[in-house]
Amino acid sequence: MANEFKIIPTEICLEAKQFMKYLLKQLKDNGVIITGLDHAGLHLIAWTFHSFIKATKTIETEGDIIKERNNKNTTILKPHPAKKMQYDANAQLTKLLIEYGLTPKSRGRVDATQGNLFESPPELQKFKIVK
Repeated sequence: MANEFKIIPTEICLEAKQFMKYLLKQLKDNGVIITGLDHAGLHLIAWTFHSFIKATKTIETEGDIIKERNNKNTTILKPHPAKKMQYDANAQLTKLLIEYGLTPKSRGRVDATQGNLFESPPELQKFKIVK
C-alpha cells in the first residue's frame, strides 16, 4: 500500500488496534487499494469499534442492569446506559463495514480494485464538466 494507513490519534484501545490491523490485512490480501480518501472512513471504523469495546467492557464490569431510586425512594431497575452506546456503535460499525464490502452480503457489491480513482466510468464519459 503506497499510502499506508495509520490511526491518528493513537488513543484507541488495544482491541480496536488489533481489529484494524486484521481489517487492513484482509483488505490488502483481497487486493483492495486503500487511498487517501479511505482514511476518514477507516478512522471512523477504528473509533467506532473502540466505542463498542469500551461500552462492552463497562457492561461486563457493571452489569447490563442498573438500580436507581425514584423520588419515592423505590428502587427501579433500568438498562445500563452503556447498552445504548454499545447498540449505537454496533449499528454504525455495521454500516461502515458494509461501505467497505466487509460483510458477507456486501462483499460481492464492492469492487474497489478496478479502475482508476480519478477516471470516469465509461457510462459517464459522455457527460462533460462545465466550468
